[in-house]
Amino acid sequence: MLLHIGATTPAGVALTVAVIFLLIFAMSFAFGPVPEGGRRFSREWAMGWLRASIPRMLIAGLFAGAVLVGALAYGNSSSASPSSCNSTLPPLTGTAVTDQRISLAINSLNQMVDAANQGDTSQVSTIWYTSDAHNLTHDIDRPLRTANEGAAKSLCQNVIALENVMVGQIVASKVVTDAQQVADLLQQARPILASQTSTPFPVIVTPCDQPVGAVTSTPLTRQRLQAGIDSLNQASSLAGAGDEAGAQTAFTGDAHNLTHDIDGPLRAADEQLAIKLCQSVVDIEGHLGTKYDAGVMQREAAALAGYIQQGGKELGILQ
Repeated sequence: MLLHIGATTPAGVALTVAVIFLLIFAMSFAFGPVPEGGRRFSREWAMGWLRASIPRMLIAGLFAGAVLVGALAYGNSSSASPSSCNSTLPPLTGTAVTDQRISLAINSLNQMVDAANQGDTSQVSTIWYTSDAHNLTHDIDRPLRTANEGAAKSLCQNVIALENVMVGQIVASKVVTDAQQVADLLQQARPILASQTSTPFPVIVTPCDQPVGAVTSTPLTRQRLQAGIDSLNQASSLAGAGDEAGAQTAFTGDAHNLTHDIDGPLRAADEQLAIKLCQSVVDIEGHLGTKYDAGVMQREAAALAGYIQQGGKELGILQ
């Protein structure tokens, strides 16, 4: 509830809790009995309530601090909601998942770590969008989940955390942590998959056979859908005007998150519409960074805006 009234960060949550406590104390003091027989709001009244309030204010401060520490620990643990990985990540290609392909993806992720350690976020983005690492992290989910569901869920949560880093302003320290974790989990997956089948590993089918994995647990509200539609239309317009950076910026962020988050609920209401939405998302994601294609962005971002508009109506969110 606190997130819906402006406490959108851990510090905001702690501040809101502290303010609520202070208001409760202020109300109890203002309407409570007058201490020491003094006149209400007199100097004696104020000093009496100050002495009475110190232990309560201390308790409020300690409680708000505990909330802040807990919120920071929770907020920094991972950007992925656990429920995001209860279902399979959608594969991005139909390429077979082989041990060689996993090894190459691990090498690419290690290169991202090296580039991030050097502060070269441009190179980090280039590797992520031009190598097979991103595709592999999705394509491997289904066969790994069949062999070891716990390993697949752990990998999925770390992949989503890394994706969140890559679609926003890239923070080198987060790339180092998240990319290394994904690389380590892929290394652990190699013997698991090797013990299940002969090489090559099972071939992945069409990317949109399953819902696109949710990126956040943010509610699908009218305001959020409308903001996403506006951003996607803006991305399409900027792509048509030749503004590559502006188009990609408009697409990434919550507009991109929304295209993932709405897929699951929409599939239950209109599977064919959800598949169309998924296909447009996959098409755009395959043409970002150094693979950027203005025509794809212009066409598919506009299509996504329309799909979300229609889907919002079918889900009863939009009029």
